Amino acid sequence: MMTPAPCFRLYAGLTALTLVAACGDGTGPATSRNNPGTGSSTLRVTADIDASDDPTIIGGFSTDYFVSVRTGAGLPVSAATVTISNGSFAGGKITLPETGAGSGDYLLTGNTFPSGDFRLDVVQGTNTISGVVVGGPGVHNIITPVKDDTVAVNQPLLVRWTVPSQAKSAEVETRDLAPVTLPDTGAYQIVGADNPARSDQRIRVFRFNEVDMAGGLIGSRFRVTVRKTVEPVVVQ
Repeated sequence: MMTPAPCFRLYAGLTALTLVAACGDGTGPATSRNNPGTGSSTLRVTADIDASDDPTIIGGFSTDYFVSVRTGAGLPVSAATVTISNGSFAGGKITLPETGAGSGDYLLTGNTFPSGDFRLDVVQGTNTISGVVVGGPGVHNIITPVKDDTVAVNQPLLVRWTVPSQAKSAEVETRDLAPVTLPDTGAYQIVGADNPARSDQRIRVFRFNEVDMAGGLIGSRFRVTVRKTVEPVVVQ
């Protein structure tokens, strides 16, 4: 189910770490594979996997794995063991280091985005979050328009993208269009009024999935976001 992909790297001033990774695709809607997990209901945990395409780096993505761990009073929870599991990771999981002693923030940054689903576990003494799963939406591609396309000014512009595993929602934005949230159907038509003349138009499509944590305090959630970009698009 998983196929090889490039390694991960650790940034943000932390010691370099290499993780051999592999990729694979989930089936069905990503939300159908969500699991709220269990826990001690003593932690407020917000976890984000943010993958942004970047053709300037080997692997093609900058992916942040970030988890904030707090008490009910909002105080940082330090020295927790925070792991994210995915079948593509070497050993099946990665452990996120704390960004600084006492911060309660845990971060690892990689240069790929693996397909498949992600599981989160947090342990700090008797305080736990266990088995929270967010279904991975997979990496999409923008089909139309493509790089260096020329499109008609002030005319509707159809944006189309692939849907490897339907996400909870999607978002389309350009340099002239504020982010529009919509269902992950694989298509959105930008109206002519939002398609003015310019030689450097940039189109971005984001796809999201999210699950609320059953074993965490109110506000605890696990979210994954994947972004793809096409530029420039010449409008004339």
